[in-house]
Amino acid sequence: MDDIKLLIANSTNNSLERLPVYNPYSGELIANLIKPTNDEIELAISNVYEFFDEFRKNYPAYKRAEILYNVSKQINDNKEELARLIALEGGKPIKDALIEVNRAVNTVKLSADEALRLDGEQISMDKSANSASHLAFTIKEPIGVVLAISAFNHPVNLICHQVATAIAAGNTIIVKPSEKTPLSAYKICEYFFNAGLNNRCISLLPLSGLETEKIISDNRLRYISFIGSSQVGWKIPKLISNGVKYALEHGGTASAIIDKNINLNYIVKSILKGAFYHAGQVCVSTQNAYIHQDIYNDFINLLIDEIKSLQTGNPQLQETDVGPLITNDKVKIILSQIDEAISKGAIKIYGGEYIGNNCITPTLLINTNMTMHIMNQEVFGPILNVNPYSNIDELIKQINSSKYSFQDSIYSNDINLSFYFAKNVNSKAVIINDSTAFRVDWMPFGGDKESGFGVGGVKYTIKDMTKEKLIIIKVL
Repeated sequence: MDDIKLLIANSTNNSLERLPVYNPYSGELIANLIKPTNDEIELAISNVYEFFDEFRKNYPAYKRAEILYNVSKQINDNKEELARLIALEGGKPIKDALIEVNRAVNTVKLSADEALRLDGEQISMDKSANSASHLAFTIKEPIGVVLAISAFNHPVNLICHQVATAIAAGNTIIVKPSEKTPLSAYKICEYFFNAGLNNRCISLLPLSGLETEKIISDNRLRYISFIGSSQVGWKIPKLISNGVKYALEHGGTASAIIDKNINLNYIVKSILKGAFYHAGQVCVSTQNAYIHQDIYNDFINLLIDEIKSLQTGNPQLQETDVGPLITNDKVKIILSQIDEAISKGAIKIYGGEYIGNNCITPTLLINTNMTMHIMNQEVFGPILNVNPYSNIDELIKQINSSKYSFQDSIYSNDINLSFYFAKNVNSKAVIINDSTAFRVDWMPFGGDKESGFGVGGVKYTIKDMTKEKLIIIKVL
């Protein structure tokens, strides 16, 4: 097996260390990436830092857009290859991996569109006699070097959200992919170079989390984009240099509320997709479902019938619905959380069995409560807690007591109830009649409280990665 060389301009690739990449389903070693030495890490940072001024001068918006449209086309032309790579290194079922790649095509195209819309505004100056002879306007400028720290669960689309937006805004970028899924990031960065982007504009650093902490405080960075766990993400504000902006995207314990006056056959499929897509390894995965007590028993029976049709296993197979967890350590944590919940009175009514290859069958638990880790902590696994409710205000109070705040949903034909819930629940976004995991790449997306800081989404990220300069002219 050939070692995969560093994507750092002018690197000698002489490091003796390697980052092994394993298939989470089979355990097979699929690649070895050369790990950068300290000197090469410095080279990676200095490359993008020193090239920034040249990039902003020689790559105007139309050139950046041309590159991004080209990358979007390359992704579209290589859909099947990228989907297989996602399934191979990340364990996402192939049919869902293909959906991710299709999203990435659009993410990069949207970034190109926004690169052409980076407009400032005129400021009225005739609001007082002293300034009436002045003209003023703002222009948008790139913020500087971006450090993008990404997650394993959407290894193509998340990288596109971080890299394409940085390039659209006119920034250079250091990409730190997940240790578990660096090959997808490697491929996307190659597409940018194929499209004509100078290789000093992007540096890819395959590092561990601890190694990444060493560069977060570098004062040459001007923006840090982090997607991952809150335990790691909330260290970043304590490590960065003064004036560095940051955005943190973590996870939560997304809740779905099912009112009594709704089509249960539709809702069941939506709930299960929200809970078990990518084995629950999604930051807005449906973790807690609350069913109105009048339909609770009927809904449980429908859930059990429907969940039996889900196929768990090899993500490379088209019929697979639920693939493996990313590591065996994560499997052990999930199984221990199930055991802890059962020891406190929870009842497992379906699944929760380890079947090998890092796969746990989709799990339904009832009689859970907020003292259990499986309800009050982000699980990031194939677990759905299902409980009845009767009073919407008590339920809102319980949801609002969580340390997380991201996306919640309510399924109801009662528009007044839906808006009442949306207005009063402490959530960054509320989805009515669709899954908590619903997302399109141009919508604002992000969490509050422990769930994150800042707002993602193509347009919003690009805006965050730019700064406004005010220019004032006195008319003589």
